Amino acid sequence: MDPEIDRQYSPRMWSQRLPPEEVVKNHVAVARQASEAAKAAVPCVLGVQYGPTEGQRLDIYGGENIPKDAPIVVYIHGGYWQELSKDISSYCVQPLYKAGIRVIILGYDLAPRVRLGDIVEEMNAAGKYILDLAQKLQSRSVWFMGHCAGAHLIMMLLTSDWFNQLPESQQSLVQGCVLISGIYDLAPLVYTHLNPALDLTIDEIELYSAFPKRTWIPLSLKDKLKVLVTIAAHDSPEFKRQNEEFQNLLRKTCKQVEFLTVPNVDHFDTVENLQNEDFTLTKRIIHLIKY
Repeated sequence: MDPEIDRQYSPRMWSQRLPPEEVVKNHVAVARQASEAAKAAVPCVLGVQYGPTEGQRLDIYGGENIPKDAPIVVYIHGGYWQELSKDISSYCVQPLYKAGIRVIILGYDLAPRVRLGDIVEEMNAAGKYILDLAQKLQSRSVWFMGHCAGAHLIMMLLTSDWFNQLPESQQSLVQGCVLISGIYDLAPLVYTHLNPALDLTIDEIELYSAFPKRTWIPLSLKDKLKVLVTIAAHDSPEFKRQNEEFQNLLRKTCKQVEFLTVPNVDHFDTVENLQNEDFTLTKRIIHLIKY
């Protein structure tokens, strides 16, 4: 393990609100409280199975109170593919619901019980389920939003052979994505405390990283897909580098890319604050989807 690389990829070390030993514990508490509030306030169907394993479940928020053709936002939680869960990741639901948007919180199995490639395949299964549902509801659009590892999984989903083989009618439903403090180059993680659970191989790093060979954005989406790449002001320099380089890569194939540094937040409260209607990022996301 390289101590400096490990520090760069340990978001808890960069918070200016709380000491490192407290920030993750606080994040889980805030996320759980906001998620329970969403479950109590918004009509929802919980634990819908999209695949055979226990982790392959999703929660759907909106019910009959949302028009069938409403936009759908699919949120994928972070945790470096090995922590957190959909059950405490519904903090974004209430403002989106109030804006007339249906929300799906997506779960998946975690490392080390499964390998990263297994999680990527689960995303494909979830994508098929969600796009079938969107087509059945005659939804106007589908948007994918992910934090940290969740942003990486969106990248994998939209660059998979599976997605490219979808009928145009389903591909066209995907209107955009919001990538929040994502991780796109996996190579540095080998030198961190994160790797024992992931046990990344050289082949996996090449296959599941954005750099340098992966062509991002299917050709069918390059003219219309709206992509918002965000980084927290108090993320680490390495996270900032990865996100800046990734948005530059996106611009080579995608015409509508926006890069946003979210002020006064760290890696964790940039998503914790999605429960607040007046938060900068919340407002930007709703505007992106509705206008």
